[in-house]
Amino acid sequence: MGWNTSVLFRQDVTADEAVDDLAITDFSGELVGADQATSALKPDALYAAESDGWVQVWNPMMDVVMGWEPTDPANALVVFFSSVSSTYGFTLFTNGERTRHYVYADGVAVEDEGTPLPVEADIALPSWGPDEDFLWSIITAVTGLRYDEELQYRVYPV
Repeated sequence: MGWNTSVLFRQDVTADEAVDDLAITDFSGELVGADQATSALKPDALYAAESDGWVQVWNPMMDVVMGWEPTDPANALVVFFSSVSSTYGFTLFTNGERTRHYVYADGVAVEDEGTPLPVEADIALPSWGPDEDFLWSIITAVTGLRYDEELQYRVYPV
């Protein structure tokens, strides 16, 4: 199974604050597991959870978090997975400034801005180039988080 979704990781905010910053305000009252939050099983919602000082807001339709820009000195990471088109990328914000932006399509870097993160040199890439494992290595290096199938996510309809 390939990943086809996007996610915003924000440090030192609550789930409600992170989603509100995306102009979505209504929590449905529903909680779902990681398998639903990180997939397109129900794409018409955002899914937010707090873990170890970070909020992660998953957006299966890739139409809300991809354009997020900080309005304060935030530390954040925006990541998108598109295994259907073999396109993967991330944007890192440090103290509100965009410090790294990297997009791969079909194994070729199509956007490469900012200084590479140290972890990028340490990741063994398959012959086809960066993929989901590459992005999860970036996520873990920046946030300390790993995929947690036990984590429960708040559902915010869009």
